[in-house]
Amino acid sequence: MDKYEKVGFTCLGVLAVLYVLAMLAGIILAFPFGLLGLVALLGIGALVVKVLKERIGNEEDDYYAKNVDK
Repeated sequence: MDKYEKVGFTCLGVLAVLYVLAMLAGIILAFPFGLLGLVALLGIGALVVKVLKERIGNEEDDYYAKNVDK
């Protein structure tokens, strides 16, 4: 990963965090109807965490990423 990719991913990460914080603020302001959005946001967050944990722990993916010609 070169310098420009790192900068790009960092900017996207910061933007994603700010977006989620803005969503949370809107959900809290829309209480009690915002609770539905909060439940949906928590579900999506749980799925993202699950996918990242599976990807990090999968040695087979790492093997093929390093050894298979593209």
